[in-house]
Amino acid sequence: EEDEVSLEVLEEMHKLEECFPVLSTDFRLIDKIGEGTFSTVYKAEALNGKVMLGSDMWKSPPLKKNKHKPVPKKKNPIVALKQIYVTSSPNRIHNELNLLYMLTGNANVAPLLDVLRYQDQVLAILPYYQHADFRDFYRDLPIKGIKKYFWELFHALDYIHEKGVIHRDLKPTNFLYDPFKGKGVLVDFGLAEKFNSTSKPSNACPCLSKEKLVVNRSHIKRLNVKGAYPKSDNRPPRRANRAGTRGFRAPEVLFKCTNQSTKIDIWSAGIIGFSLIARKFPVFNSPDDTDALLELALIFGIEKLQRCAELHGCGLEINLTNMAQSSGNLVKVLSDFIRHENENDCFPPDSVIQDTLKLFNKAGDKLVKPQFVGDLNDADAQYEGFKKNIEDYKDHKYLIELLYGCFRMDPTKRLSAREILQLPFFQELATSQDDDVLL
Repeated sequence: EEDEVSLEVLEEMHKLEECFPVLSTDFRLIDKIGEGTFSTVYKAEALNGKVMLGSDMWKSPPLKKNKHKPVPKKKNPIVALKQIYVTSSPNRIHNELNLLYMLTGNANVAPLLDVLRYQDQVLAILPYYQHADFRDFYRDLPIKGIKKYFWELFHALDYIHEKGVIHRDLKPTNFLYDPFKGKGVLVDFGLAEKFNSTSKPSNACPCLSKEKLVVNRSHIKRLNVKGAYPKSDNRPPRRANRAGTRGFRAPEVLFKCTNQSTKIDIWSAGIIGFSLIARKFPVFNSPDDTDALLELALIFGIEKLQRCAELHGCGLEINLTNMAQSSGNLVKVLSDFIRHENENDCFPPDSVIQDTLKLFNKAGDKLVKPQFVGDLNDADAQYEGFKKNIEDYKDHKYLIELLYGCFRMDPTKRLSAREILQLPFFQELATSQDDDVLL
C-alpha cells in the first residue's frame, strides 16, 4: 500500500522524469525514500520487464495439461533509483558504480542492476529492500535481535573487506535491516574506496613505522612543556581521507592517519552496537573533529586517546578541569547511560532494558552472573527462568567482549570482521547455520 506523497516530492519526481525521458516509459516513480549530500533515492516500479529479479531462463517449460490454464500476471519488481548529483566528480561517480558492480553476488550487499545516463545525469538502479527505520526499533531490539543484526552486518563487512573495499560511511541508515525477518543489506558506497596496502604516501603516518615512538608524558609534565608549533615548520602537510559521518569516524580518521584500512568500518560497527545495547542514538553528536575527540576521551579515557594520538604522531592536550575521568570501562559507561534514562522514566516497565539492568552490580562497573535461588521441589518453572537469565548474562558478556574488540585504539590490534564472526557471541547462530547446511 502506497503512502500519500507530498506535492514537493511529486514536483521533484516530475523534474527527474523531464531530465530522463526514458524514465516515464520504463519506470513509474512512487516516492522519495532517502536524501544525502551526494544523492537522492527514489522508490520506483520497473515496467516492461526492464529489470529481471530472478530470471525464468532455467525454469522448466509448463506441462501440456496446464497449457490452456491462465498464467497469473506477475507483479512488476520494485526498485530503488539512486540519482547521483551532477556536483559529484565523474571519478567519484565511476568509483561508486564500479564498486557496486564488483561487489555484486552477496545477499548482504546491494547489487547494481542497471545504470541510466542522460547527458550529465546518472541514475543507478538497485533492488528495493523492505526495512525498518533504525529509530523505530533500536530501543526495543532484545539481545538476541542485536545478535542477528550484527551477524548480518559483519557478514556484509567480511565480504566487502575480503574484496579489499573500505565502506567509510557505515551507519544505521546505510545498513537496511528488517527486524521481523532478521535480514540486513549494506548500501551506499558513495564514499567507499579500494584499500591499497602496498602504496606508501610521501607524508606517511608514524603508525607505519616499525620503531614505535616512546613518549615520557610525566617527564614532559615536569618540564612544564606546553603544546606549541615550530616558528618555521618545513614538514609537508599531512593529507588524509577524512570522509565519513560524524560520530562514526574512527580515531585514526580524526588524527588524519594516512594508513587507514578496513578497520575504520569495524570501529563504526562498534558504535552502532553500543547504540543498540545502550538504547541511545546517536551516542556521539559532535559538530567538529575537536569535539569528536573530546567525546571519545569522555567514553574511553584521556590516557587511551593520548596514546592513540602519539601512535599517529600527534599530541593531545585536554585542559578541562572538571572533566570526568573515564577508565574506559564500557560496562560502567553502559550502566551510567541506562540507569540515568531509567531513573528519568524514559523506558516503559516492560522494556527489554530491564534484561540488561538486572545484570549490573551495585557500582555498575561489572556484570554479575545470576545465581539460582528457589525451592528445589518446585524447580521446573524457576529453573527455566534461571536458564534464560544465564543466557542473557552470557550474551551481554560476549557482546561487551565484541565491542572491546571493535574499540581497540590501535587499528592493527582491532579485530577484523571475520575474527568477530568467530567470537562466542555468535556461537548459536554459527551452529544453527551449520545444521542447516547438513540438512
